[in-house]
Amino acid sequence: MSQPYRTVSAELAGALTMHRDRVALRDRGLRLTYGELAAFVAACRVPMAGQRAVALYGAPGALFGATAATAVIAGCPFVHLDPAMPNSVLANILDELEIGLVIVSQTPRDGQLPAGCQVLDASTFLGAPATAATAPAEFPPSHPIYLVATSGTTGRPKCIPVTHDAAFLSYEWRDAYTPYLPGMKVGCYIFAIWEMFRPLRNGGEVCFPGIEDLLSPQALATFMADHDLHEMLFTPSFFEKMLQGLDAERAASLPLRRIILNGEVVSDRLIREAQAKLPDVALWNLYSICETHDICMSRVTGPASRAEGVSVGKAMPHLRAIVLDDNDLPGPSGTPGLLHFAGPRMLGPGYVNRPEETARRFRDLTIEGRELRLYDTGDQGFVEPDGEIVVLGRVAHMLKLRGHSIQTRELTETMAGLLGFSHAIPWVQQVGEQGQALVFYYTADARQTASNSARWPGAGETARTPEALAAALRAVLPAYCVPSYLVQLDEIPIHEVSGKCNYKALPAISPQIGTDAGASDALPVVAQAARIICCGETQIDPSRSFHDHGGDSLMCVDFIVSLERDYDTRVDFDWALNLPLARLHDLLSARETAKPVAAFDRPGILLTGATGFLGRHVLAEAVRLLPEGQVVYCLVRPRDDEAAQRLDATAAELDIPQDRVVLVAGSMDAAEFGLAAADYAALCQQVFRVIHCAAIVNLAVDRAQMEQWSRIGIAAVLDFCRNAKADLRFSSSNAVFPEEGGPHPEAPAADFAACSGYGAAKIAAERQIEASGLPALIVRLPSLYDMAAPNPKDICENILAACRASQSLPAGLCFPMTDVRAAAAFLVHAAAPGAVEFCNLIADDPLTARQGMEAFETLPAETWLARAPLAEPVRKLIAAAPSTLHANARFRNEAAKAHWCKAGLGAFDRICDAPALLDARLGYQREPALT
Repeated sequence: MSQPYRTVSAELAGALTMHRDRVALRDRGLRLTYGELAAFVAACRVPMAGQRAVALYGAPGALFGATAATAVIAGCPFVHLDPAMPNSVLANILDELEIGLVIVSQTPRDGQLPAGCQVLDASTFLGAPATAATAPAEFPPSHPIYLVATSGTTGRPKCIPVTHDAAFLSYEWRDAYTPYLPGMKVGCYIFAIWEMFRPLRNGGEVCFPGIEDLLSPQALATFMADHDLHEMLFTPSFFEKMLQGLDAERAASLPLRRIILNGEVVSDRLIREAQAKLPDVALWNLYSICETHDICMSRVTGPASRAEGVSVGKAMPHLRAIVLDDNDLPGPSGTPGLLHFAGPRMLGPGYVNRPEETARRFRDLTIEGRELRLYDTGDQGFVEPDGEIVVLGRVAHMLKLRGHSIQTRELTETMAGLLGFSHAIPWVQQVGEQGQALVFYYTADARQTASNSARWPGAGETARTPEALAAALRAVLPAYCVPSYLVQLDEIPIHEVSGKCNYKALPAISPQIGTDAGASDALPVVAQAARIICCGETQIDPSRSFHDHGGDSLMCVDFIVSLERDYDTRVDFDWALNLPLARLHDLLSARETAKPVAAFDRPGILLTGATGFLGRHVLAEAVRLLPEGQVVYCLVRPRDDEAAQRLDATAAELDIPQDRVVLVAGSMDAAEFGLAAADYAALCQQVFRVIHCAAIVNLAVDRAQMEQWSRIGIAAVLDFCRNAKADLRFSSSNAVFPEEGGPHPEAPAADFAACSGYGAAKIAAERQIEASGLPALIVRLPSLYDMAAPNPKDICENILAACRASQSLPAGLCFPMTDVRAAAAFLVHAAAPGAVEFCNLIADDPLTARQGMEAFETLPAETWLARAPLAEPVRKLIAAAPSTLHANARFRNEAAKAHWCKAGLGAFDRICDAPALLDARLGYQREPALT
């Protein structure tokens, strides 16, 4: 028996059948038709059966969207777990909602999810058998469709259930203003957990930009153009930053037909800039609150004519706006007061397990003789006689910042655990032209001031929140809840009439502003960072990153726009946010567009690290494998001795015909490898496979820096693979696992305490590759050896050389090694993967001292290390990681063996001839008496 009322679940289920062949969900790495989504839903809904609610972990993307659609169709309420949330906040959400099942669309960091919950990988439901029809679940209208975890200003976010009835009424009402037609392409990133369902109900195509697309105006514009986007929803702050980064010609070329703005007040300045740069795009302003879903929507046709406040339109039919004065009495039309809404089908049931907070915000009052349940929005405003709602601003108990709600009472309680104060007023202020910032105003007595200064140097002044305090807050709060500024006042300003805080009298933020770039001797990156962060140039440390100085992701958009203008080149978001400013300057200064030495006009593979120890062997093997007419394109970073000369020398040494090797003088650090757009496009047309052997090994930098450099490089490689539609072979390392224990799997690696910076960088790269969804072979290699030519940079080769020179062995000497020629053959000859596959190309048994080596003295490892003739940096490295000398870990290698066999490479034990290697390295000769 069908339900007597319509539901979003039924609409989604019907769309899966009606639009089976249309694309439903898409991101850079995954594309699902409605038919494929139906098959996914049939498989994914099975473990949801019987669950009160599920948690969906991951950034918005096609796989996340498929999982959310499944939950809605299955009638299983879901809550979104944002990977950017602190671990404690994620755990609190799961505990608050008593959720035991988490479905992940990206790999969580080690320890990010509580150990007690069941975790399922959403990707395992991809490729499920096709289904004829999808049946939606049945439930009452009051059943939650999803739960929104909001604010989190105490580290325990409030969870708000949104009912199926409210969602359906909202979607149906908005269709009258902004209808969605089959095939319409909608960009979705913010508020994705409810925005994605609107177009999906009607056969639209939902496109999810990645983080690399969102945080550069040029990259986002490219994403819009590549996916022919017709609509996108923005917060006004984000939309303004995007427009600032685009010139009028680029903006006008975008395929957008309409833009919806939500989450903040839309300024007249933004309206004017949008109309100037996007004259043919319809601009809509949406006023909505999680507790009531949508409220009203209006077409923006020009700057507001009113002196103060913003008109947001008329309330939807199922809501009634009621303005109350300080005595909870309604006033006449046009009279300002506290804005409330009534509407039993739209108002949520309240906050889960928060009866006191629910009672404060969802109020039962008698209005005009009727008992009404009202929601207190936290907005000051009034209603015109024609029903138009005018919002004047926020009141003290709730603030809005870049679309996020911040509960001031809860934030104050959290701050009290770290900062001493008598009274406090959190507030959002406009900071010059840099946009809005969260400011924490407070008063403190002499004892509190002294304690604050001792604990947080710099506190007590009108300044940015000290980094140590900000870091402590970020450990328990979402980033948007961390105040950017602390302002200590002598007293809180009081309004002489109301007796309450006079918010207009709170002092403006007027820090020392950095000198404009170019007006001083400071590096442009330093000058721009100082300008955006609002401090003096002398306060910027070039050895630290923009993020280290307190820059956030939205500020980084400004930073990128400024750097692209100053350096006249595209700037990667990860670079701008995370690289030390001095290194960022060096990279941007050196990035002149590379000119190709030869035309990119023949099919072939792209090889990185071609002049390195592994890469040169891969180059030789690839040239032998490829048919005539195909070439190896070698990406080589330009240096003082010229990239072409280095590559020519490598080719000559390996006896490779020069016409089979084509130089690509560029850098993985650079967007599109630093190539001119036409050259990059030509290279994409010719390459069908990428073998990525380049690696950064720098023992002088810390783990976090290694991870950042790796992340930047692999992102450029993955972008190229997407654009070229090429599969990827990635040379990873056994350093992603501990050097002892096992057997370690041919599967994603988890973080571990003793992981080196190199290993952490490889883990980060593997996760990026896995998340991309591209066909890729991740090949984990131990130390590599060339029987004829030892690699002087390899630590195992250094150990063996020291053993030979000292005629001594450390007790328990043991580590794995693989023949570099075998590794090269595997990377070149292995069959193309259909998805991401992991292979441990590591022998069954590690290299160990064997019988017959009695001539070598065996010493305790510490004694051997002290005596051995090792370079001091190598000695320090081994001392810091003594397991290097007895790396006896075992590895699963079934997938590697299968690929090796399928490629016809012979017996698998060819990957390491341990006896021959020991003989060669230790000067030991086989004699009958010693075998």
